Amino acid sequence: MLYEKLNAEMQRMVDHYARQLQPLDWGQRSDLLAQASLPFGEELAPDKARLASRGFITAVLERWDLPEVDDPGQACLYLASLNPDHHAMVERYLDDNPEMREAVDWELADPGLPEQ
Repeated sequence: MLYEKLNAEMQRMVDHYARQLQPLDWGQRSDLLAQASLPFGEELAPDKARLASRGFITAVLERWDLPEVDDPGQACLYLASLNPDHHAMVERYLDDNPEMREAVDWELADPGLPEQ
């Protein structure tokens, strides 16, 4: 898990965001997590900035440790993760709910999430 590789200060920050965002719906979580992740790469080259941003998202998702994806907004957020298990969860969700593929594609067109 990426979270376990973070230093103690970063783990505290991730834990804080995970706790604060937990009660929100997936749309709100996604918007706020995307905004919070952007500063992680401000002083880095664009490719490294995206990686740092996605790493933060990954760590927060790992702290929630949810067993499955059950929402299109959640699916989009999980696709921004660096964790291949998160991507597999999205694929299972879309296989089981093919009608949601269009909603996920539409959500991914939103420039608020860091690029994959």
